[in-house]
Amino acid sequence: MKRMRVLLPRLLRLFMLAVLLCVQSCANFSARLEWIGLRPRGGLDPAAYEKIESLCRKLIEDDHTPGVVLLIGRGDRVLFRKAFGHRRNDPTSEPMTVDTLFDLASLTKPTCTASAIMLLAQDGRVALDAPVARYVPEFDREDKRDVTLAHLLTHTSGLPAYTSAAVVEKEFGPRPNPDGLIRHVAGLPKKYPTGKGYIYSCLNYLVLARVVQNVTGANQAVFLRDRLWRPLGMKDTTFYPTAEQIARAAPTIHRDRTFRRGEVHDPLAYFSVCPSYAPGNAGGFSTVDDMSRYVRMLLNRGRLGRVRIFQPTIWERTVTDQTGPLDAKRTFGWGVATGDYSTPLNKKPETCCLIHTGYTGTLIWMDKLSKTYVIFFSNCVYPTDEAKHKTAVIEARRKIIQIVLGHLDIDKEAVSGKSK
Repeated sequence: MKRMRVLLPRLLRLFMLAVLLCVQSCANFSARLEWIGLRPRGGLDPAAYEKIESLCRKLIEDDHTPGVVLLIGRGDRVLFRKAFGHRRNDPTSEPMTVDTLFDLASLTKPTCTASAIMLLAQDGRVALDAPVARYVPEFDREDKRDVTLAHLLTHTSGLPAYTSAAVVEKEFGPRPNPDGLIRHVAGLPKKYPTGKGYIYSCLNYLVLARVVQNVTGANQAVFLRDRLWRPLGMKDTTFYPTAEQIARAAPTIHRDRTFRRGEVHDPLAYFSVCPSYAPGNAGGFSTVDDMSRYVRMLLNRGRLGRVRIFQPTIWERTVTDQTGPLDAKRTFGWGVATGDYSTPLNKKPETCCLIHTGYTGTLIWMDKLSKTYVIFFSNCVYPTDEAKHKTAVIEARRKIIQIVLGHLDIDKEAVSGKSK
């Protein structure tokens, strides 16, 4: 009996040591699986990764973009996160890194401007069905009084797709001139009666940014920093990159050969951006990691961890089609993905895929059903802004999303045409 009392503590220690060694061994094995791309059920199967990497490398080899950063996630798990190529290659070469800041271009619309409007609606400070003229006096004109915030959010306002910064400058004076730009937009004739058609328009979101500014008394960057970026831990999302962030930013080149780094590429956003005004159609900068936090919040019904951003009713309108019989496939901020960007399982509001892109070569796609998302950032307007480069990037992104859909366990049967 005495001998057993002596042996028991030793046996217990040996047992605990064996358990620890087993745990460590399993962890090491799991790490090796992560390294070679294998994932347990619920992720992508291994065949997907080689295909995806090949598409990214081909874009760079064919000079369609100097570099790419790609992040694929599912729920709170990162399935793939990698930088390819360079963010700058003339006159000096800088490798692309996963913490590179990109000019979001039109991704600014859903991730920043629409988010700000929806938060103000959640606070009761704006009404989505209210006329824009209530918040932007320049729209208090006979042909614009029927335009609501909802029309702007869904691109059904009747406003034209774009306008010329040069014309605005000639009419109202040089940049930065956000006041002149809003007066110019308010005076443009409609392309169709409000609510009776659909034209994707940068002008809608330029006006929405003005709504945020007039309601809050500050540019939307101030409001977003307090209500969205800081709570979600989005430390690199901004309209005004610091010197340190500019050093990590992927440059762009405008069609007039103007080199831009940490300055927005879009002409109207560039014309209007200043310390007192953050434009709404473009102008945001961010990283894939920051955008991953935002997307995960959306896929988790407006919440990330213990932080709730959107209440259920506001979240619902942000992630489901809000165009009714018009069937324009627009939420309050996002496009509802169709065709090659979805499967037969994604046809219902609760299972739809959402998508938005940016002119500079950016994309966010998310699947509400599987909670999978793709964030593809590139600067394909550098070193030249040519249509052939954007076309190649669009095709590569389409193939990547098809690969993701085709290799998810939940979607395989749908992609192959079988029913569940």
